[in-house]
Amino acid sequence: MAIRKLDADLLPRIRRADIYAKQSVLSEIIEGNWTTSFKGHGIEFSGYRAYQYGDDASLIDWKASLRSKSLLVKEYEEEKSVNVFFLMDVSNSMLFTSQKKLKAEIAAEIVSSLSYAILRSGDGVGLSMMNDHLVTRLPINMGRKMHAFIVKDLSNVNNYGGNFDFRNVMKYLFTFLKQRAVIIIISDFIGLADDWYKYLRIASQKYQIIGIMIRDPRDRELPAGAGQYVLEDPYTNDKLYIDVDQYAAAYRKYVLEEEAMIEKHFRATRSDFLKVTTDKDFYNELVRFFKRRALTQIVR
Repeated sequence: MAIRKLDADLLPRIRRADIYAKQSVLSEIIEGNWTTSFKGHGIEFSGYRAYQYGDDASLIDWKASLRSKSLLVKEYEEEKSVNVFFLMDVSNSMLFTSQKKLKAEIAAEIVSSLSYAILRSGDGVGLSMMNDHLVTRLPINMGRKMHAFIVKDLSNVNNYGGNFDFRNVMKYLFTFLKQRAVIIIISDFIGLADDWYKYLRIASQKYQIIGIMIRDPRDRELPAGAGQYVLEDPYTNDKLYIDVDQYAAAYRKYVLEEEAMIEKHFRATRSDFLKVTTDKDFYNELVRFFKRRALTQIVR
């Protein structure tokens, strides 16, 4: 298999007529269903008012009532917009494919397409590209210029590569992302530490989470009839020589169980989860995902 180089220059592809048409369709789906999926579920504290007969007693702020010597209840208002923050894995394992595009290229196109659609709907978007730390950080903002900033970061080949540590990334995310947000994590989720899900659990209590897993067919299956094959760890460069026919079934079983466990951890935190593969058109998968999400009206 020929080794492919990372082509992170998104501009030529974004400007293609067919890509623009797909982004427009995705934008219509987001604009039509984003409100159903997210808006109206987020509320912000707006102030106090005097307690009235029939008010929900759980809304009474007892500390404030004690200070004012009268019963006060908290009032809330619906958030007017949604903040979306992308966490995109750019580590070594994402720089692989057996198809036309690397996993990292597909991840970049997903971020570009979704951010375009979300910004067009009038909501805010931010981005961090991650490996074992945050390689880039674009704070949440709105407007057309924000998409240009995102594409600029995605197109910088120097932002790609490195080891992977989901825990470190989430620890740092907690320190700077204080506002309510929808966090979209895009990764192949290869190389996770044993306790990674604990940080997902913490994040789900602060944010709404969507996980998008990108896998290559070769991540799941070894090539049939290949005889002796060399497997290389993308992070340590350790090599292992195996007989493919002897280990193919066990390899596939292990990977499918791993993927199922990752999805189970997302579902356990009431987070949404989507699988994308490098051999299929991700636009169709995204459209179906957000249509389905809007129909189910999942409330966090």
